[in-house]
Amino acid sequence: AVRVPSNPDGESPTNFELKTVDASSNPYLALGAVIAAGLDGIRNSMELGESVAVDPGHLTELERSHKGIELLPTNLGEAIGNLSADQVLLDALGVELAQAYIAVKKAEWEAMKDFELEEEVELLLERY
Repeated sequence: AVRVPSNPDGESPTNFELKTVDASSNPYLALGAVIAAGLDGIRNSMELGESVAVDPGHLTELERSHKGIELLPTNLGEAIGNLSADQVLLDALGVELAQAYIAVKKAEWEAMKDFELEEEVELLLERY
């Protein structure tokens, strides 16, 4: 999700916010992924889709579907699966880095998949 905040003076926006990246991510990998996805969209003449001015979480599944909104992964296991199936991002990372990154994330997932939310939050707060 990208947010383009309006300027109070009515001028054109001068920045945008990427809402799907947080402080626990590797900023270099996150920015690289955004650039790779953007370049792929340009190369393949992909449509941006319509602007959404409401919280997509408050839309019904049917409304999200009509707007082309897909839910983000809800856990690390789903995220690993999505990355493993995304050839654009795998190519951007390169074979060696992609394999190493996925292996590390799979080990994290195996170690934490049965944690209660509080345990996971405590571990991640200590780590990050």
